[in-house]
Amino acid sequence: MPLSLDRIILPIYHSAGMSLRSLLILGATAILLFSLTGCSNENGHLEMPGVLKIGILPDESETILLKRYTPLFKYLSEELGVPYELKISKSYDTLLEQFNNKEIDLAYFGGYTFLQAYHNSRAVPLVMRDIDIYFTSYFIAKANTAESNIKDFSGKTFSFGSRLSTSGHLMPRYYLKNMNINPETYFSNIRYSGSHDTTAYWVKDGITDIGVTNSAILDKMLQDGRLKKHEIKIIWETPPYPDYVWALQSGYSTTVQTKIREAFLSLSPSNKAHAAILTHVDAGGFLPASIDDFSKLNDIALQSGLLDGTLK
Repeated sequence: MPLSLDRIILPIYHSAGMSLRSLLILGATAILLFSLTGCSNENGHLEMPGVLKIGILPDESETILLKRYTPLFKYLSEELGVPYELKISKSYDTLLEQFNNKEIDLAYFGGYTFLQAYHNSRAVPLVMRDIDIYFTSYFIAKANTAESNIKDFSGKTFSFGSRLSTSGHLMPRYYLKNMNINPETYFSNIRYSGSHDTTAYWVKDGITDIGVTNSAILDKMLQDGRLKKHEIKIIWETPPYPDYVWALQSGYSTTVQTKIREAFLSLSPSNKAHAAILTHVDAGGFLPASIDDFSKLNDIALQSGLLDGTLK
């Protein structure tokens, strides 16, 4: 049972002879700390926080991210009975730093960033979208380019997304290696765009000759008109791999983990309001996630020298 504030503050007031003003300041500070961090149960695990701090991977522009995720966050807030605070990170690195510093309770990671959060902070995987079990990347080029195969682009300029991106760097680099292509020597110049939509725009505008991007985001850009079909072409789609996951700080109780997981899993495409939320995040529904879902990805990151640590 959470401790009552009067049981904490009043004995201090009487024993220390504190002024009423000092007492009020102490009380306000205690309330703030309780609301930000949540209360611990008898096992030392945190219960539901007063405000759920959410972080999302900045793999597109902030405007698009807000449009896409706000309906989901409002739903979670209502289901969990707590307000939320959204923290949009400036980069993949910033999201990881915020999570590792416990500035974020619940985070939406790519597979590679999740693995880093797991090794650094024991992040707890909760759910994945149905499409995240079999995710893919697109290698793309300008539509009117003569080249039609990745190997045709020797000596050309190439763009990854973020260095910490699963679909924009880790897995594309792995598949290039399987083709005996070392990007740094095969292409004339390597650039990291930082986000998938930026990579697509760079290719469209001729800033880079070829790039690799998240397939779901590129499909969405073609669907909503941010890109036209006559502007780019897909050179190759990778084999599938696991990617995005919602993960929670390790300090929260099993009860909190279950409650948040169940809120995601309760979203049903047969419910009209739920269907709209799922459509916004390009999902048919959510599935339970476990650390085992990322064992192959972890092995690939280890082999590529982009991660240090085995799953336990």
